[in-house]
Amino acid sequence: TKGYKITPASTVGEFKKEGDGKSGELAPEQKVAADAMGIKNAQQAQASYKSGSSNDPLKTKNMSLNGMWGEVADPEKAIDAAFANYGKNQGAKTQDVKVTLVGSAESKTPAGFEGALMKCQNVTLETTKEQTTPGPKSFTVPTCIWADYGTVGVVNALDPSTMLTGGQGFTLDQVAELTAQQYKASRSKA
Repeated sequence: TKGYKITPASTVGEFKKEGDGKSGELAPEQKVAADAMGIKNAQQAQASYKSGSSNDPLKTKNMSLNGMWGEVADPEKAIDAAFANYGKNQGAKTQDVKVTLVGSAESKTPAGFEGALMKCQNVTLETTKEQTTPGPKSFTVPTCIWADYGTVGVVNALDPSTMLTGGQGFTLDQVAELTAQQYKASRSKA
């Protein structure tokens, strides 16, 4: 679908957007990523979401949306390039984190998701510096990416209480459902 931009919704399911997020022009490294994904005239939008009570951090869950819009030449190529970008581990030196893709990206079509492609894959994040606080050295983040001819959105979700014990929290299918909700709620006519 062409002619849409990403305007992160204020709520998606149980999640509420935190702050104003970011949107507009791309940073230089984002332009490189947009070129690799085949997106012309790209703009970007980012938003963080939280569910649960901030009074009890172990009962909160987090979701993020990082998206671009413009002219997407090939939606499937855009998704594959976005996952490949994770695999290149950009930012590892500054964030002391090693990023590893787990297995292969799987196509997903949640109920009601139409007009775009979606693939999902687990991404493992592992700290590469000496830990001074208790907690797992690595954790897995289920990540889904949608793409159509105008938008590309990367959605991931975390359950901090499960992460602290080394578990996963969300499944790929659950994040696919959230991604479908984001796709419906966070696109508007350009």
